[in-house]
Amino acid sequence: MKEGTALPLPAARCLNKEQAGEYLGIGVTLLVELGVPFIKLGRRCLYDKLDLDAWLDDYKSREQGRAGKEKTLWPVKPESTGDKTLVSGGLTPSYQTANAYAKALGLKTAVQPKRISRS
Repeated sequence: MKEGTALPLPAARCLNKEQAGEYLGIGVTLLVELGVPFIKLGRRCLYDKLDLDAWLDDYKSREQGRAGKEKTLWPVKPESTGDKTLVSGGLTPSYQTANAYAKALGLKTAVQPKRISRS
């Protein structure tokens, strides 16, 4: 080996925020928002490449991405509405246009008692 020729340093295992974001292909803000695990050394936050790989594998298995949201179906619970669609606010309509609209949609309408005016 020639004098003055230094061996290259091994690749760093721990990365700073900018490097960790670049490693994952995301920005620093998203890196922090996602709660990616880090190591605190003094005031510095360092991200271990092994932890980043493990976190990403776990994140992918939970299907947190857009594709996972598209696969999720909302559970249907007819007992929560009694198989009926209520008017806004859950009140029974007391005007004729609401009854006519419900009838046009094929919804069952209840007979409304006539209001007694107090004079």
